[in-house]
Amino acid sequence: MMYNDAARVTLQTASLLAIASAFALLANAFSPVGIPVTRALTLRELDARYLTAEEAHARHEAGQSIFLDARPEKLFERGHIPGALVYPADEFEQRFLTTAAWLPKETELVVYCDGKGCGLSRQLADKLAAAGYTRVVIFYEGWKAWDAHCWPVER
Repeated sequence: MMYNDAARVTLQTASLLAIASAFALLANAFSPVGIPVTRALTLRELDARYLTAEEAHARHEAGQSIFLDARPEKLFERGHIPGALVYPADEFEQRFLTTAAWLPKETELVVYCDGKGCGLSRQLADKLAAAGYTRVVIFYEGWKAWDAHCWPVER
């Protein structure tokens, strides 16, 4: 007799918990200030890819991508890819407040920094992906490779 009572109480408790959880998730989903229950996708999950120097140059020549320089502004001023926008990874929050309104989510964003070993481009790309940009690619060889190829630069 006690076993049946314990089993019934356990089943009722589990049922109530499941129903309450379902209602809570529904309320959260429809609330304008709901708590996110998923995490931002990483670039690997978004199937983003790294560009070689030649691919980055071709995309720059085509003029259909926006280039974002993830290096600090002082390095950007010393030289950068023509038309690139300075977008330091460590200043993402401040920059994003002013650019989110016009930085199109449907346009490919090519992010770069100094080159191999520089993690700033990956940091910026991850932050852009978390903000909902799905067409983010990383020019992994970066500024050093661009400059070494003697392609046009702005200083």
